[in-house]
Amino acid sequence: MSHETNSAHIINVGGACALLGVCAGLAGAVVGAIYGLGGQEIPLSNSTDFLSLVEKQSALYIREWLFLIYAIFVVGEGLGLYYLTRPVGSMALWALVVFSAGIFVGIVQDAAVVAFVRQFPTDYAGADTMTRLALEPLARTVGAIIGVQQTVANTLLGVGGALYSLAVLRTGVASRWFGGFGLVAAAAGVVFAVVTATAPHLREFAPIAEQLFGLVVFWDLWAAIVMLRVGDSTPVAGSATLA
Repeated sequence: MSHETNSAHIINVGGACALLGVCAGLAGAVVGAIYGLGGQEIPLSNSTDFLSLVEKQSALYIREWLFLIYAIFVVGEGLGLYYLTRPVGSMALWALVVFSAGIFVGIVQDAAVVAFVRQFPTDYAGADTMTRLALEPLARTVGAIIGVQQTVANTLLGVGGALYSLAVLRTGVASRWFGGFGLVAAAAGVVFAVVTATAPHLREFAPIAEQLFGLVVFWDLWAAIVMLRVGDSTPVAGSATLA
C-alpha cells in the first residue's frame, strides 16, 4: 500500500467519523427539541430548575450521551483533517495539537455532564428539604466547573478549526468556500466560548450564541463530505479542489 493510498484511507476514516459525529449531535439536538430541554447549559438557578432537572432526567441523560458520542467521533475528524492538510507543514501540525487538546477537554466535559445528569437528579429527588438546600450549591459548583471546561474546549477547537481552515486555503485541497466558512465557524465557536465564560453577564446573548454554534456542526458535515470524497487516486495536496 502506497503512502498516498494509506493517507487517503485515513482521511476517509476521518470523514466517516465526522459524519457519524454530526449524526449523533443532531440526534441530541432533536431529543432536546422534543422534550424542551433548552440549550447546552443546564439551568441550576433555583429550586424550580432542580425540580425540572429531576423531571427531565431521562431525556437529558440520552441527549448528553449523544453529545458525548459526537465529541468522541470528532477525534477521528481532527486526525483526518490533519492528513488532508499536512502538506502545508507546521500549520497543520499546530492545528492537530490545538484541536486535539480542545476535543480532549470537550470529552472530559461531556462525560462529566453525563455523570452529573445520571446521578444528581436521583439523589436530589430522594433527599429531604434540608439536604436539598445543601445539594443545590454543590450542583452549581459542579456546573461552574463544567462551564469552564466547555469554555476551554470551544476556544481550543475554534483556534484549531481556524488553523485547519487556513491550511485548506493555503494547500487548495478543498474549495476556498470550505476554508472560508471554516474561519466563520471557528469564530462562532469562540463566541460561544466567550458567552459561556462570562455567564450570567451575557445571558441575553446565549440563544444567539447557541444558534451560531450550529455553524460549527455544518462545517463538520462539510468536512465529512470533503474527506469522504478523497480517493486513492486523488492528490491530497496541489491543484485538486474538493467540494
